[in-house]
Amino acid sequence: MPSSSSPAAARNGGELSAAGEGGRKKAAGRRLAGVMLLLRLASLCFAVAAAAFAATDGAALRAAPFRLLLAANAIVAVYSAFEVAAAAWEVAGGTTLLPEAMQLWFDFGHDQGFGYMALAAAAAAAREAATCGSHGGGGGGGTACVQGDIAVGLGFAGFAAVAAAAVASGYRLACFLATGSRSPSSSPY
Repeated sequence: MPSSSSPAAARNGGELSAAGEGGRKKAAGRRLAGVMLLLRLASLCFAVAAAAFAATDGAALRAAPFRLLLAANAIVAVYSAFEVAAAAWEVAGGTTLLPEAMQLWFDFGHDQGFGYMALAAAAAAAREAATCGSHGGGGGGGTACVQGDIAVGLGFAGFAAVAAAAVASGYRLACFLATGSRSPSSSPY
């Protein structure tokens, strides 16, 4: 017969010991922190790449939407670099860089704001990129159009990574508001 603290007992309706339950909560929190770190790294890479492609296309930079794309992705890259450092700190030490409540609200609020900024910039640049090469377009055609399209695509990918991080940070914030801990746990109710 399995002991009441074994995983088999838990699957069969038994109860876990306090140490076993705490260990699983900690492991779930570490997994979520690891996922957050990967999402932050993805948003950093996409934002830097989008800014680099937008910055090196001189013809496209004459158009305001591409300057907006460059600026927005540069801002998102700086924010993502800070968040990568904060997520790495949390994965390594198990604690947040700022006080827990402040970190959770900071992450969620800034993910929302910078995500929408990245989306708006990519959408504006996409409209401009669609006219690239035509008589009213701001590009020089050919290579400049392809480079502008790549910058727009990377901008949307950066938004997707920030949006996924916003979902995860929103989940962590909801866990904190419901249970007092950023880690997912079983509700006592």
